[in-house]
Amino acid sequence: MILRIDHVGVVTSDIGAAAPALALLDLKCTYEDDVDVYGVATSFWQCPGDTTSIELVAPVREDAAVHGHLKRLGPGLNHVAFEVDDIDADLRALQDRGAILVDEEPRRGGRPGLRVAFAHLGPATGLLVELVDYGTRA
Repeated sequence: MILRIDHVGVVTSDIGAAAPALALLDLKCTYEDDVDVYGVATSFWQCPGDTTSIELVAPVREDAAVHGHLKRLGPGLNHVAFEVDDIDADLRALQDRGAILVDEEPRRGGRPGLRVAFAHLGPATGLLVELVDYGTRA
């Protein structure tokens, strides 16, 4: 079950060049990573007092799992991430509804207990959905 929107991903070719524009909007950088398990550089930006983030994403490696989608889409909105309480069930439900899984199984995230997975909604939307499970279920 989807609990909330966790973050919105925006693709850029240069995070350093895009960052000042977000700072102009009084967004604050809360996290940066030069390259993650997907082969992309990322930085997360938030409005003060809001938990929803904007994630800037820049492809770094040609062999990245999502690189083909990022390259095809070019700059702009790339994905919407939803926090879920059962990532395995939600990933199966997306697949049953016709989504194309980028990840057959969820991957470990950047902190203990965090798992993430991507599914592509197809050419009509050109959008990736990211499921985020913080592992906080009882």
